[in-house]
Amino acid sequence: MQHPGRVSFKFIDKLKLNDSVCYVKAAFPLLGKILQRTEFKENSSNAKKMQMVRRMYSHIDENVDPCIREEDDEERELSQMCFEEFTTSPYEMLVLVKQFFQDINQLLEKRETFEKDCSQVYRRTCLEPKRAGSSPGGISVGLAGGINLGSVSKPQRLG
Repeated sequence: MQHPGRVSFKFIDKLKLNDSVCYVKAAFPLLGKILQRTEFKENSSNAKKMQMVRRMYSHIDENVDPCIREEDDEERELSQMCFEEFTTSPYEMLVLVKQFFQDINQLLEKRETFEKDCSQVYRRTCLEPKRAGSSPGGISVGLAGGINLGSVSKPQRLG
């Protein structure tokens, strides 16, 4: 569902999941869908930056020895229970994209293997009733001018 100045998409509430490895594993396929759906004016600086972001995603996904292995059937089914529908500004959505890459970078710097079975984490946190229409990860940012992937700053948490 599209709203003027708003976009709707499925993603993971990072704060609700409260486990960085499981968040990255569950959010990874959703991020791919967001990157596929997001378009900018051809040859604009944002379009070029989006191409770079898509290449980074592909490098993570298509390595000979992938960074994030595909979840087994049970783990994938449980992670899908964590998916929530969000409606935000395009800018807020791009902040999520940037945060995801920052999160995965931190985990890779710590030599994380992403082999952890997240079934128990998903079962514990995602089988409860969902809140519709909230902001993922407690994001609270304003839409200031154009969207520039190079200058997306860290959002402030609510509360």
